[in-house]
Amino acid sequence: MVRWQKVKDRLCFPLLICLSSDAARSLSLTPIDDERIMIVRSRCRGMLLDIGCGMNEFVRNYRTLQGMAIGVDIHPWPGVDLVCDTINLPFPDVQFDTITLLACLNHIPYSKRNTVLVEARRVLKDEGQLMLTMINPVVGFFAHKIRHRYDPDQLERGMGEEEANGLWKKNVEKLLGDNGFRIEQTVPFVFGLNRLYIAQKDMK
Repeated sequence: MVRWQKVKDRLCFPLLICLSSDAARSLSLTPIDDERIMIVRSRCRGMLLDIGCGMNEFVRNYRTLQGMAIGVDIHPWPGVDLVCDTINLPFPDVQFDTITLLACLNHIPYSKRNTVLVEARRVLKDEGQLMLTMINPVVGFFAHKIRHRYDPDQLERGMGEEEANGLWKKNVEKLLGDNGFRIEQTVPFVFGLNRLYIAQKDMK
């Protein structure tokens, strides 16, 4: 059944990118945003911090199925657990087992991305893991154009000057490496149009 669902989702991908989550579910298809959540959730463990959580759907889902979690965002979205500037996270050192940044690193102003990753490293346990998903700028350009009306973030505040449609793989690798992380695995999904990066602290 799961395999057939994946086949159906892939065959209907051109339709999925034009549908809202509710419309996709009404056709028994997996919404694109849900697919990102599923591929990350299956790899999460322990106490979770989701940075740039938006409306906090991922955290609520994780709490229901797996354990303790908190979602933070700089914008006061409905459902967010804590509104804060993520360059100064209000948590003690080495508190979280898993930290996630789902489709948001490109929306953090480029002048703050390094600082946010330094803060993420500080609050991550030494044996913990950081996971982020990211599309490249070309895919992001078309995705934002096509799915603009289904993206609350874009409808609410638009795209800032220091934001980007996406980040190239080499840019993500450099950002992580420069800020004390070592990439353990890169997992492409949705025809390779999106990527999950799984990293740990580089203790060297």
